Amino acid sequence: MRALFLATVFAAGLVQAGADAKAVKLSAPALVGTIDTGKLKGEPTQLAWSPQGDKLFLRTSERDGTGMTTKHRFFVMSRADAKPESVNSVPDWATEYLAWKSGQSAPGNEKWAIDIKDEEKSTTGTEAPMGGSLAGGGAIGAGQTGTSVEDVSQRAQQLQHARVVTLMLGNESIGEFVNTQFLPGYTFGWAPQQTGLVAFGGQGGHLVLMDPRGAKQELSSTKNILLPSWSPDGSTIAFFEKTAKHKYDLYTVAVTK
Repeated sequence: MRALFLATVFAAGLVQAGADAKAVKLSAPALVGTIDTGKLKGEPTQLAWSPQGDKLFLRTSERDGTGMTTKHRFFVMSRADAKPESVNSVPDWATEYLAWKSGQSAPGNEKWAIDIKDEEKSTTGTEAPMGGSLAGGGAIGAGQTGTSVEDVSQRAQQLQHARVVTLMLGNESIGEFVNTQFLPGYTFGWAPQQTGLVAFGGQGGHLVLMDPRGAKQELSSTKNILLPSWSPDGSTIAFFEKTAKHKYDLYTVAVTK
């Protein structure tokens, strides 16, 4: 059955195994619909395709004061119009899809895996002038040079600690979460096993495709993308673009060889 499915995929001209990310063709993004999270509550935190590729599952979540997700709500949408219909729980097909779409390693290739770096970094709130009192408009008194004790004390009080989770795939950062909950698949999406690619939000929020060799292709017409998600046959990538505080546009991009 699987062999028949793959034969059908390849005959249709879709992306084959071991694809070169630079060589595949990406269509212009097609707007499917707009999600109003002012009505749905929260923000999109999961996106999944049905096995037939005709439906999409959407989870929205609110966040508490520490950046953790809470109050999850579940919806199923038609791929044709992206009109969310509330459901009581996550469909089984969505759970199965998310398991490979959001995994730490690529489907069928455990060697191509994401390195998750969880660090605590020091940052400053309001930056104090690095040049000391003179940089702040003051004067150096007799016997004083450079940074004063007052400067050091002020800067120490401004130091803040941030928890930063960075997702590294080879030498490429494919996601960063600062003082907020790390959500698998939020910034990236593995392609189905037969294609061997990954999609993620790159610098500037553009959609980027990458293969295990590190070759990349960027779709510069996209911005602020999240939840990139491949259709099960590898022919389409769906993703959200945040356009306003409560507005998210759902787009699809066709992927061919």
